Amino acid sequence: MSSGIRLVLIGWFVIASATAESGQATLQVLLRGVPVREAMTANPLVSAADTTVAGFLADPAFRYRHSAFPITDKMPWGADRIWGASDPVPTDVPAYGPAA
Repeated sequence: MSSGIRLVLIGWFVIASATAESGQATLQVLLRGVPVREAMTANPLVSAADTTVAGFLADPAFRYRHSAFPITDKMPWGADRIWGASDPVPTDVPAYGPAA
C-alpha cells in the first residue's frame, strides 16, 4: 500500500512540474520581443529604507493591487512584499537584524 502512495506522490510531482514548465514556456513565448519598459510599472510607488513596517502599512499610498514595492535609499535597495501583511507585526524584534 505504501508503494501505491509513493507512486501517486511521484505522479503528482511530475504533473505539477510539467504544468509549471508549460506555463513558463508559454510566458516566454508571449513576452518574446516585449521591451522591459512595457512590462514594468512606470513610476512605481517606492518606500524609503528607513520606513517602519507599521508606517508602511499605515500609508494609504501603499494600498494598491501591487504585491511588492521597491525600497530605496538614494539607489534601489530591495523590495518589500505585502503578502502576510495582515499578520501581527512583532514589536520586540529590531528592524534591521539582531540587537548588538
